[in-house]
Order: sequence, then C-alpha cells, then structure tokens
Amino acid sequence: MIWLKKILIRLGISKIHSFPQPYNYVTNEYDLSDSSDKDKIQVHRDFLKSLIDEENNRQNSIENKTSQIISQTSIIFSLVGLFIPVIIDKSAETNLFLRILIIIMVAVAFIFYFVSIRNALKNFDVIKFRYATPSPLNVFNFKSKSVEEFNSELVRDYLYCINKNIVLNNIKATNLLHSHNAFKLANATTAITIICLCIGIFFIESKDEVIKIEQPIKIEKIDSIIGKMQPLYIHDTIVIHDTIIVKK
Repeated sequence: MIWLKKILIRLGISKIHSFPQPYNYVTNEYDLSDSSDKDKIQVHRDFLKSLIDEENNRQNSIENKTSQIISQTSIIFSLVGLFIPVIIDKSAETNLFLRILIIIMVAVAFIFYFVSIRNALKNFDVIKFRYATPSPLNVFNFKSKSVEEFNSELVRDYLYCINKNIVLNNIKATNLLHSHNAFKLANATTAITIICLCIGIFFIESKDEVIKIEQPIKIEKIDSIIGKMQPLYIHDTIVIHDTIIVKK
C-alpha cells in the first residue's frame, strides 16, 4: 500500500503534514546596532532585501502558473463534457466490455480534472497564505533612535519574513505540482478513452438490415384495380432520318 500512498500524495489527495522552515535561526540573535557596524548592517539589509524580492517574484510566478492551469483545465473539462453525448452514442455500437471500459475511463478523467482544479484553487485561499512584511510601526518605535538601530530591527524583520514566506511559497508550489500531476493524468486518460473508442468503432462489423415478414401479405380486389388502369399511348411522332438497307 506504500505505492498507493505515494500516488495519493503526488495528487494532493493525501496531505503532507508539515513544511519545515528552511533556516534554523533566532532573529533576536542579530544584535548589531553600533555606529561602528553601520556598513555591515547596510550590507546585511541589502542582501536580505534581495532575498525577499526573489521570493516575491517566485510567488508571482507560482500564482500566474496556477491561474493558467485553472483556465486550461476548465476549458478541457468543458470540452470533454460537451463530447460526452457523442462518446456515449458511439460507444453504444461497441461490445459491452468496451462500453463499460469507456464509461469508467471517462469518469476517471473527470475525477482527475476535478482534483487538478481543487489543488490549484488551494493557492487562492488568502486566509491560509498570510505573507510577512516588515512592520511599518518600526518607523514610530525607532524615530528617536539611531539609523543603525532602525536598520538592525529591519534586518531582524527581514530574517523573519524570509523564513515564513519561503514556507508559504513552498506550500503553493506543492499545490501547483499536485494540480499539474492530476492534469497530466486526466489528459492521458482522456486520450486513451478516445483511442479505445476509435478502435472499437473501427472493428465494428456492419450488419445488413433484414426485413422479416412473419405473415403473408394479401392484396384484395386486385382484378378491379387492374381493370381501372388506363392503357398508355404515345402521342409523339417518331422520325427516322437515316435510311435502312436490308441485304439478302
């Protein structure tokens, strides 16, 4: 059953219990605040700011790809639903085993499409994805303190934001990966269903329709009907232009 659990995890049906923080540190351990550490604090601030910008770009990329897979899945989901009557109509001409197989595979494809949309929609739950940003209250809390102390507090905020935002982006990326896996399986199942249907229709033997008359047909008063029929006369003139020579 381990393989089944792995498949369920890859499809996002079985939940991943935890996403650990990528870095193990305590933000309050950063205690540089002297004027002699001014240049060092600025370098640290700029470096951490670049990491935050990178995570923001990663967040935008994940959300854009999530929107794309939702739109693509919705379009294909609608098209498959539109062609279901045609598939059912054509499958009625095949044998019973192939008909049952096609119905099961269409149902499985719909389930995979539903799972794909469900996993992608998880990324738009704004309540669960509260990204961290530096607190604007720092401006008021450190207005009477030195610039070094303010930048030091900003560095501590950046350290906290990076750890938290990376975890949130990892969760979104995992949801996107699960959605993509389900989307690929749904497309593969739909393609196999169409191939099976085409093969079944190709090997159908055409049967000639036979009309069977179980009782004899009796036509009554046939003589009176024939008697009422009028003879047919040709009123046109037939002209022969060529000469016919008969040799003995």
